[in-house]
Amino acid sequence: MQSSAASPLLDLVYEAAAMPDLWPAVLDRMAGIAGGAGTFLITADPRTIRWTSSESLRELGLDILEGHWHERNTRMERLLLHRHSGFMRDVDMWTSDEMDNDPSFRDLLRPRGFGWCGGFLVQVPSDDMLLFSIERRFVDGPIESQAVIELNNLRPHLARAAMMSARLRLERAKGMAESLTTMGLPSAVLLGDGKVISTNASFDRIGPQILSTAFGGVALANAEANALLKSAIEGLSAAAFQIGAKSIAVPADERAPALIVHLIPVRRSAHDVFGPAMGILVVTPLGSSQTLAADLLNGLFDLSPAETRAAQGLLAGKSINDLAAELGLSRETIRNQVKAVLVKTGTSRQADLLALLSNVNTPDWHAKP
Repeated sequence: MQSSAASPLLDLVYEAAAMPDLWPAVLDRMAGIAGGAGTFLITADPRTIRWTSSESLRELGLDILEGHWHERNTRMERLLLHRHSGFMRDVDMWTSDEMDNDPSFRDLLRPRGFGWCGGFLVQVPSDDMLLFSIERRFVDGPIESQAVIELNNLRPHLARAAMMSARLRLERAKGMAESLTTMGLPSAVLLGDGKVISTNASFDRIGPQILSTAFGGVALANAEANALLKSAIEGLSAAAFQIGAKSIAVPADERAPALIVHLIPVRRSAHDVFGPAMGILVVTPLGSSQTLAADLLNGLFDLSPAETRAAQGLLAGKSINDLAAELGLSRETIRNQVKAVLVKTGTSRQADLLALLSNVNTPDWHAKP
């Protein structure tokens, strides 16, 4: 279970998922963890870019737009280049000389009193890319490493909530029906006991992977994935939101392609839109791909960096023995990491895991959004 100290922040994060005008408060809390002045949230797809921020960064954000700095975002380029599965600081990606000579630092940030930053990217198969960027005053120095640990613990929750807000275009929807329509992905609204009270048309057409059950409930045809969904639904009504599988892999079968099912809690004032609902089920259909980025693995399944390396190694055709030798770890350590990946992805065998991961489609993002 999530600690009581962090639970109010998680509630706020998931509240903002359905009430995007609350994101500035979340972004302020993120900045507070890192000793920053504020945080940007940028959501992008291949056609459009939207952003919101802490109020303290609004003037900087307008300067970025007016100066067309977003068209030559070297900081985003570095994050894309590193493909790291967590929060990264500028000092992790740049040398001092590089920062001194880069126009973003030299001509944009430092003259305005900023100059230290950190953030993370999340890419999801629905073609959305999410960027969180914490800005810190130059006089305060780089972000401390302890803050990175705390932010990485929040990262999966931030990713899911921001994905939903990106689909709502960072604007408050007027009601339940409009929210589901605007989302653009198959979606259903659930009560705390799992009963479905509203769906959009694409959810109703989704096919044999998702089933209706007695008393208006919902289930997944795959037994392992359904066990994860059942457990996640049981946690929706808990006073403190429970940690567990909230992005659930549904493997392909002979009838239908693979899916990712995201369960997003409805918290606090989000009930203004979704009434008595306790959760939103959002489905991402998957296409085929031969590669899987670390940040996508982490964002979908909450994998640790070690678990991510194990999954990527298997996808690349390496055996457990190969990975143990390559990483200088024992075979048992790698086996334990693979077992953890199987549990988090809802698969029971390595063959099922590879079949699932090979069907995750990663958007073809270039260095400049």
